[in-house]
Amino acid sequence: MLRSDMNRVAAFLKHTRRVAQLLPAVNCMPRGFIDMDSAGFAGSGYAFPDNALVGTVMGCRVYRSAALANNHIDLLDPSGTITYHSTILQAAAGAFTAVDQTYTEAGACGVFAAGGGELINISDSTVNGNNGTFLSTSATANTLVLAAIPGDSTAIVNEAAVATSVFI
Repeated sequence: MLRSDMNRVAAFLKHTRRVAQLLPAVNCMPRGFIDMDSAGFAGSGYAFPDNALVGTVMGCRVYRSAALANNHIDLLDPSGTITYHSTILQAAAGAFTAVDQTYTEAGACGVFAAGGGELINISDSTVNGNNGTFLSTSATANTLVLAAIPGDSTAIVNEAAVATSVFI
């Protein structure tokens, strides 16, 4: 497993823990295992077969699931039931805009809650200021409005032609 894959899983697990703290009955990270896929699992000299154990991160076993899109991560409970989906959006052709703290991509932002209130972790942005955990304040089909969370993120920085960012 590439280090970038390990870092993505670690960020996902930290984000999952934070989301779990918002739920009144759950104040800990759910336990289980991770299903994910990554281009590095089949390339980069690894060639892991489907359902192979590819490593562990923060005590959670990580398995390759070829059926998932690259960079998609699911947390499953010990019985195999998905408890938390990770990847909400894989950027293709969007842009971050500093002036109004938005991410814009035609037709792609409708997957976020229109009223906001979601904790969204952004990774793999080419501009470091756009990586971190943000609070969504609103969303339309084309635009996601974000608010920085002190200690977890800073204000959005202008970034055009975003094609690498992963929103979980």
